[in-house]
Amino acid sequence: MQCPAINEDTLDRYAMGTLPGDLLAEVEEHLLFCSSCQNRLVDADQFVRVFRVAATQVQAQPAPFWKRIFGLTAVRGAGMALAAASLAILVITVVPRRATVAPAVVMMQYLRGPEAATKVAAGKPALLVFDVAQATADQYRVRILDLVGKEVLSTRAGSTNGRVSVLVKNLSRGSYWVRLYRNENSQLSAEYALRAE
Repeated sequence: MQCPAINEDTLDRYAMGTLPGDLLAEVEEHLLFCSSCQNRLVDADQFVRVFRVAATQVQAQPAPFWKRIFGLTAVRGAGMALAAASLAILVITVVPRRATVAPAVVMMQYLRGPEAATKVAAGKPALLVFDVAQATADQYRVRILDLVGKEVLSTRAGSTNGRVSVLVKNLSRGSYWVRLYRNENSQLSAEYALRAE
């Protein structure tokens, strides 16, 4: 049974990320408590994902045999292997052993869809800077959860150039939810997808 609060067209537009801003907050608030609409959104997200993949796939045709053996493919592969070996030798001989790695600055933006997950390097420090302007230094709290809901990090947010930020020192490979809460009432402000690769 469909929920009368959100019609199919509105839910589809939300899943595709094309819902106007005046309806966005109302739909997201409704989705927080309506399990029927949450299930419908999962179905809509799956359809959008399949549709996007189908729209971007190119008909794959193997290269002719002579091109694979003598063509650019072999030359390109050999060139890439040589470049990788040269880079490895350079890194081994030039980079000091105890070099500290500066955190990568990663802009966290609220987007929907399969390509929306922001990516960071697994095992490397990252400074997550959110698309939220911060009024005071301790106004927000950040929680990072893995896909099964286990908390990986919970800390107060800092500020970087007037924006809410948090330093993440070492994330294992995987997908995470990054949740931003207001400290004053522990209200969820925003949720972002994050992937460590």
